[in-house]
Order: sequence, then structure tokens, then C-alpha cells
Amino acid sequence: MKLQSLKWGVFVGLGLGSMQVGADPCGMVPPIHVDRNDPGIARVGAQRTYVMFKDGVETMVLRPGFEGSVAEFGMLIPFPTPPAIRKIDDDTFAQIEAAVDPPELTVRIEKMRRPLTRSSKGMGMVASAEPEMSEEGLEFDEVRVLNQEAVGMYQVAVLEAGSPKALSKWMSENGFRYPEGMDEVVKDYVDIRWCFLAVKAKVGSAGAVEPKPGMRNANPDLPAGASFDGHVQGMGFRFKTPEPVVPMRLSVFNGADPRNVVYLLAEKGMALKGAPKELVVRQVAGSELYDHLTLPIPIKVEGGTLEGASPNEIKRIRERRDPDQYNGIARELFAADMLAVEKGVLALHFEEEEKALLNISEALNLRGDSIDGLLHASIKEQRLEAIAGSVADLSEMTLTVLDGVIPGELLASENLQFEPWTMPKKRNKTRSDGIRPVAGQIVFWR
Repeated sequence: MKLQSLKWGVFVGLGLGSMQVGADPCGMVPPIHVDRNDPGIARVGAQRTYVMFKDGVETMVLRPGFEGSVAEFGMLIPFPTPPAIRKIDDDTFAQIEAAVDPPELTVRIEKMRRPLTRSSKGMGMVASAEPEMSEEGLEFDEVRVLNQEAVGMYQVAVLEAGSPKALSKWMSENGFRYPEGMDEVVKDYVDIRWCFLAVKAKVGSAGAVEPKPGMRNANPDLPAGASFDGHVQGMGFRFKTPEPVVPMRLSVFNGADPRNVVYLLAEKGMALKGAPKELVVRQVAGSELYDHLTLPIPIKVEGGTLEGASPNEIKRIRERRDPDQYNGIARELFAADMLAVEKGVLALHFEEEEKALLNISEALNLRGDSIDGLLHASIKEQRLEAIAGSVADLSEMTLTVLDGVIPGELLASENLQFEPWTMPKKRNKTRSDGIRPVAGQIVFWR
């Protein structure tokens, strides 16, 4: 069996048919292709991780991409305390990039040389009890289940273990996969009383689960020899910790890591301890970040001026400069984290309600982008009302972007930790990442 890194934990490829878990109900089923000559699975693209830390509360958000020839896979992620879990939007990281540096709208003024015919196209309190770490120690062969739940395409268990052997035995008996060769590092986490988040998932055939006219049933099974490539459903974890940390010591068991991008929202500019400062590629002060999220995006006018523009032209420009379409998802993510810190909770009411609706749709075999959008929209009003007052709290924070290959020896020796550091102004410039939403251009004829 081939293991591949999930930067933030251990990824395990599983053989066909070993688990009975439903496919992703929210349009996150990767495209399928058949390739019998490729038995392995590998992570593709940059691994992007969002981290927020304030007053002993941390959020970590991840959405990995893979390609390979297995239908099922699992993850094992250590946490210092039991996390609250939620699904994240597919466009989260692109919109975080647009919050770091908003796109620019270009308006071109062209001279009209002939008659032109134009077509018409042109947060509340916690909703459920948070899992708590037990005070008593565990026996060597004991595993304590702190929480079990479904989150879209994932089945999740939060566990305490008395030993790596006990954790391995429980995971095997309950349909999870415990990767071989990592007992020593798992024991280190056991000794300091960290818990483990075990995840199992099944990737289904996109054509068999996406809703279509006349469809009555969803079949999450893969054809024999099928493989997939693309991103799987992303998840967010909010937990308590005295210092910001990204637990990824287990990832060294999966070979060399490719490019990693970490977006760290904290009260100060930060750098990765023990790593070159060149990994820090951007820092955005909280007041500037607030402006990016709330003010119209920048505009550049070419070929003339907007003097004398018609009301319809002004309306078109105003609509295209609305920041919500470019980084509104990021704004909601940041504000929800600020609200959770303010309330001293790990799970906000609307987050738990959306997760409950997600799992109901899964039980009814209602899957696809349209269903995902309906679920998200169904609680939009209460979500926006809850976080409205928390957006301004971002002015007290700083967003740091780290981008590059993290030294393997650092990953092997400890969890990723951070230290205050201010990026020199001469290096702190707008960057082009390639995933940021594009504003495009508008052409007006005079």
C-alpha cells in the first residue's frame, strides 16, 4: 500500500470495497477515469491550510487534492484538544487569496466608429455540546471515543488512546485504516495526552451521484479499476490550544512534501519557527484586510475617464466592484472565527445547523452543487446576522501568508509552531497566486 502525505496528518489509500461510506453529497466528488496501470494515489497541487489563532482558540481549514486508483481513503490527524468539525466551501482558498490582494476591475473606454447593436447578455451560541478530554488516564489497551459524527462525505471519530497498539486495534475494528510504521510518533502524542481525529471516506463516481432529470437513486460505487483526480471535500477544525500549532509530524511517513501555502490569521505578523523567513511571502495588517473585505475592489480606467457615465454604466461598475463575490466566503470564515473567540465556544449555532442539514441531504441521496447551494443559502440570513458585528474585529489581527517547501527535518522533529515576525516592507508586495477570482473588464463605447 502506498502512503501519501496530507501535510497536516497521514493519508491512507484503501482498497476497493473495504468500507461502506456514502459519497460526498455536496458536489465534491472528484472526476473519475479508469487506469489499471496506476495502482497508487498521490497528492496533487499545493497543500493549502488556513489557520486562525486568538485567545487560546485555533481554527485549521484544509482541502486536499489527490489523484490515484483507490476508491476509499482515510486520515489520522492529532489535536491537542478535541475539535469541533465543519464542512468548508469549495472556493474558500481562492477567496482568501482575494482577501489578501483583491482583484482589479479594468474599465476600457473605446471610441465608437460605427453603430453598435448590443444584445441583452452583455452567528449565535453553541448548538451542541463540545467533546471534552477526560481527566483520568487511559489503560494501555484502552481507547475512549470522545465524538463520532458524519460530515458530508466523511465519517469522523475523535479518540483518546492509551497506546498506538490500542489505537490501531480500534481503528481496524471500526473500518478505519491505521498506517504502518508510525507507532513511535503516535506514542509521543499519546504521552502528552493529545487526541486523534480519524477520518474515513469513499469517493464515488461523479456521474452516478450528481442530480439529473429523472434520477431516483444515487450509486456511490466506482467501476472496477477506476481512479480519480481532483479535490475532495474540505473541512474546518476549531479547537483549544495555548499556542498556534499545525500538527503534521505524521506526514513525514509519506515521503517528501510538495509546495505548502499557509494563511495564518493572528494578532501579530508571524513566521514559522526553525524555517527560513523567505517562506513568508505576504503580510496584511488587519485594517487593510478589513478594507479588502468591505470596500469596492480597485478599479483602473483605460482610454478615457468615467466623467459623464450613464446611470446604467455606474450601476454595472458598482455591481462588478462588490467585494462579496470575490472574497465574501473568506469574510464569513474570518468573522465566524472572531465570533467563536468572543463567545468562547468551538461550534456556532449556524455551523451546527448547516452540518445537520448536510447529513439529512446525504440520507435522502440528495447530492450535487445545487443541493450544496440550497443548504448554504437556507441559513444565510442567520449566519450573516450572527457574524455582522465580528467583521470589525479583524482590524486587531494580521494575516500572514507562508508559501514554499517546508524543510523535511523540521516536519520530522516537531509540530509546526510560529513566532512573531514582521515582514520587511520592500518584500511585502502584492503577489499573483493564480487561484484568485478574476474581476475582468468592462468596455464602454463613446
